[in-house]
Amino acid sequence: MSEIIQLVYSNENIFIWNADDWLKLRKEYRIIGELLGCLPKTPRQDILLGLPLLLSPEEAKLLIEKGFAKLIQYPCIKKKPSETLKKLFHEFREKLYLDQEVCLRKQREKQISGMMDKIVEGKRRKILGLQTTKKKMRKPLDKETLEKMKSVKIDTKLLFEEEMSKLPKLDRNDALIQTHTAHPWVTKEDAEEVDWNYPETEEENLRYQVFKDLWEKNYYITDGEKFGGDFLVYPADPIMFHAQFIVHCQKRNEDLSVNDIISVCRVGCNVRKTQVFASFSPDGETINYQSFQWADSNAL
Repeated sequence: MSEIIQLVYSNENIFIWNADDWLKLRKEYRIIGELLGCLPKTPRQDILLGLPLLLSPEEAKLLIEKGFAKLIQYPCIKKKPSETLKKLFHEFREKLYLDQEVCLRKQREKQISGMMDKIVEGKRRKILGLQTTKKKMRKPLDKETLEKMKSVKIDTKLLFEEEMSKLPKLDRNDALIQTHTAHPWVTKEDAEEVDWNYPETEEENLRYQVFKDLWEKNYYITDGEKFGGDFLVYPADPIMFHAQFIVHCQKRNEDLSVNDIISVCRVGCNVRKTQVFASFSPDGETINYQSFQWADSNAL
């Protein structure tokens, strides 16, 4: 059985902080959510975003109801860090710094090894008083000079250590800092389940039942606010397909004016999507759908 995903409840929002959980939600459960965080390597752009993943109430409720996830919170995060936690943090930071020093040295060793022939040649030129600029080194030498260079003995091991000694010590201010997307020292014992009441209102119940019904029909669903709807519905992963439908959750007995219908249909026509109104059936047990399109719409 697949491990239950932990949804983190914080400030009345529900997040996913773990990258493996994000991938699992998308690939196995068709849950998209909304990425909010900046990417560590490109923090000054907002085109591509990273963790945390914000889940809609409908997405979270579905995951909990289906038994795929549970809602938890970490009270310890709101408390002042203990001395033990501070010690763990400083030990981790020191290890990260030392690991970077090792990586930097290994990279420099690899770099010098790949350039050793040129370094040896440059050393021989210096001993013979020849110029060592790139332009001069590209020019061919006469036979006599070549023989002299070959006769100069170079201790490559000593030269290698000499080049390595030029590598400056890594300044702590220049060391990379890891940005955690999940708390590295929180344990399962630190978590407590949240008693979450959703849906509470008639509107919330309609939205959830529509979302659930579409999900059970194997669609991918995202928020539809950018096109004036409640949901956007995709035939497969949104990274590969455009949405087919803009879904509006409508109370069964709520009046909808002709102007409202015309306005939403124009939006759907312009973005080549079908406008769908979803409401409860007369018995309140199932969801009914009614779609609208312009008669001459190219979206057909």
